[in-house]
Amino acid sequence: MSRQPRDVLYLGTYERDYPRNVLVIAALRRAGFDVREIHAPVWERRRDKVAGLRSIVPWLRLGAALAVGYATLGARALLTVRSADVVFVGYPGQLDMVILAPLVRLLHRPVIFNPLVTLTDTLVEDRQLVASGSLPGRAIAALDRAALSLADAVIVDTPENGRYLVERYPSLSDSIYPLDVGADDRLFVPESPCERTPGGPLRVLFYGKFIPLHGVETILRAAARLDPDRVSFTLIGSGQTGHAARLLARVLGLTNVEFVDWVPFHDLPGHISRADVVLGIFGDTAKAARVVPNKVFQAMAMAAAIVTADTPAVRRVLQHGQSAMLVPAGDPEALADAIQRLTDPDLRRALGLAARAGFNEVGSIDALAGHLGKIIDAVTSMPAQPEHAWTPR
Repeated sequence: MSRQPRDVLYLGTYERDYPRNVLVIAALRRAGFDVREIHAPVWERRRDKVAGLRSIVPWLRLGAALAVGYATLGARALLTVRSADVVFVGYPGQLDMVILAPLVRLLHRPVIFNPLVTLTDTLVEDRQLVASGSLPGRAIAALDRAALSLADAVIVDTPENGRYLVERYPSLSDSIYPLDVGADDRLFVPESPCERTPGGPLRVLFYGKFIPLHGVETILRAAARLDPDRVSFTLIGSGQTGHAARLLARVLGLTNVEFVDWVPFHDLPGHISRADVVLGIFGDTAKAARVVPNKVFQAMAMAAAIVTADTPAVRRVLQHGQSAMLVPAGDPEALADAIQRLTDPDLRRALGLAARAGFNEVGSIDALAGHLGKIIDAVTSMPAQPEHAWTPR
C-alpha cells in the first residue's frame, strides 16, 4: 500500500508575502502537510510589477534576477523534488512553470499550479496594457498556455474563473480546482469597532492597487452624491488609475475624500476596525464579475459592514441585505444609496456578524485546509505517468 501524500514542496520565484501564497502554505500546514519552501526572491519589492518596467534597465535587472534565481532553484530542486509527494508553483508563476515544471515532471512528481490569474486576463483583457493582437500580447498568451499545459492541476479562485479558463483552454476541463481566496484569520480578527466622535461622519474605507476592476471612479462619484459632513472616505493605495482618481477628486471638488498612498499590510486590520463601512470592488470589467478579492474576504473576517458589486462570484459568499450590501457594478448612485443606508448601526452590526459567519465556512484557514486536502488527494490519485516520458496536459 502506498503512503498517503504528506510532503509538499512549494517551489519558485513566487511572491512570498502575497496573501494567496501565504494562505495556501498556511492551509497546507493546517491540513497536516509537511511544507518545504524552495524560493528565490524576485518579485517581493515590486509593488506594481508593471509600472517599474517602462525602460530597459529594470528589464535587465529583472532578467538577471530571474537567471540567478532559476539557476539556484534548479540545482536545489534536483536535490529535493524526489522527497516530495507533490510540488506547488505559486503566484506569480507562469515563468516558473515553463522553466521548472518540466524538471519536476521528469522526476515523476505531480505539479499543482496556483496562478490566481492568467497574465492575459490581467495585462491584456482587464488592464488593457497590452493589445491582444500585438507581439507582446501573443507572447503573453503563449506563456499562459505553456504554463497551464504543464500542470497536473490548476487552482483557481472562483468557479467563474475556472469556466473562463476552460473556455479558452478546453484541455484543462479535468484539471481545474476552485479554492476561495480567503483571508488570514490569524491577522484579520474581529475587533470592537472604534467609536465615532458623536455626530461625526460615517467612515468609509477602500484599499487596493487602483486597478480597473476596483472601479475607484465609481467610489468617487458616489462620494460626490453624499453629504461631506455626514460621510467621509479614506482611499488607501496607488496604481494604474491612481493619478486619474486624484484628478477626478479635484474636478468633483470632493472635500470628504482622503488619499493615502500605502500602508504596511499588517496595519490593514487596524484601518478596517476604525472604519464603519468597507468597500469591495465596483468595476464593470469581465474580470470584476469573476472574482471575490482579498479585501472582501479580509473585511468578512473582521465582521465589517461591506458594500461591493453584485456579481455571480460574490453571490456565492455574500447575500444582499443579509451579509453585505450588493450594488450594480459601475453605479455610483446605487453605491451612494447603500452607504447612506449603512448610517444605521444595527444594520452594520447585523451584516458584519453574518459576513463573519460566512467567512468561517468558506474563507478561513481551516476551510481552505479542508479543500486543499481534497485537491491533493485527487491529484495524487491520478494514474501515474510512464517512467520514460511525460505528456503536458
